[in-house]
Amino acid sequence: MTNNQAKKLYQKGIELLTYGKSQEAMNYFREAVDADPFCMEAQLELGYILGTMESYEEALKSFNNALKIQNSFPGLFGQGLSLFLLGDYEKSLESFLEALEIGENEDVWYYKGDCHLILGEYEHAVNSFEISLSMDPDFVEAWNDLGVAYSIMGQDERAIECFEQVLGIDNYYETAIYNLGSTLADSGNYEDALGYLNRTIEIDPENFKALFYKGNVLYFLEKEEEAVEYFKKALKIDKKQEELWNYLGYVQFSLGQNHEAVESLKEAIKLNNDYAAPYLNLGNVYMDLGQDDLALESFEKVLEIEPDNEEALFYKDSLKDDWD
Repeated sequence: MTNNQAKKLYQKGIELLTYGKSQEAMNYFREAVDADPFCMEAQLELGYILGTMESYEEALKSFNNALKIQNSFPGLFGQGLSLFLLGDYEKSLESFLEALEIGENEDVWYYKGDCHLILGEYEHAVNSFEISLSMDPDFVEAWNDLGVAYSIMGQDERAIECFEQVLGIDNYYETAIYNLGSTLADSGNYEDALGYLNRTIEIDPENFKALFYKGNVLYFLEKEEEAVEYFKKALKIDKKQEELWNYLGYVQFSLGQNHEAVESLKEAIKLNNDYAAPYLNLGNVYMDLGQDDLALESFEKVLEIEPDNEEALFYKDSLKDDWD
């Protein structure tokens, strides 16, 4: 085939895309690059279609091929996006930075921000999200992830403002509804948090994080029995969460359900025997049951993990003094 035939195949693929026929368009782009591997436009379009089909390795290969022909903003952005979706955030960031030397749009700044966020570079993440939003003030994903960055940085008020911005644009954006609820809970606004967590659970009754957070909020609202109910609902979805078993055990202990608490805390330890909190709680339960020898073992285990744990040191010394 000639170069002209490759261009015709490429144009046919573009025409099919306008009708939403991605699979057929992809076949034409494949034929175009087979006919002429230097048809950069076909390589790019093939990469983007493969990305939408979650064939990220193949997509990356197409973008790399396009970049061998010519360095371009679409090629570098596609390369960065493929690497991002493959979980290689450092290389993805390199591609986005290189793309920004050629051009920019709200998407490249957004994904650059997400790379920084995942890599723990929160100030850089905030800066990137803000630039993205200056280009598109209705970019809900950017508002949401900006809120996440502020939340991690401990700036709850700013985080809440960001999540409220999302819901002002799209009142049914589930991720922001949950994030607003969890951030309100973290800042001690339990009643308000409960409303947003309830909304999240209405949308998705099996949202593990929302069920878990609601259990915590109910406990702080002194509704311990309801808290236990929601912790158990969360456990039906995922039993391999040591933190959840620990919280359940702690609340069961507060209700005087000591034997149930022991079983829950043992489950937490079974999942992670380097997790100090359930040993500490277990020690308290054993003391309440009058099983001081087991309580001492639990506190000693806490101190193996956290040698400076003041509560464990206090109870260990108290128990030994009682025996003396």
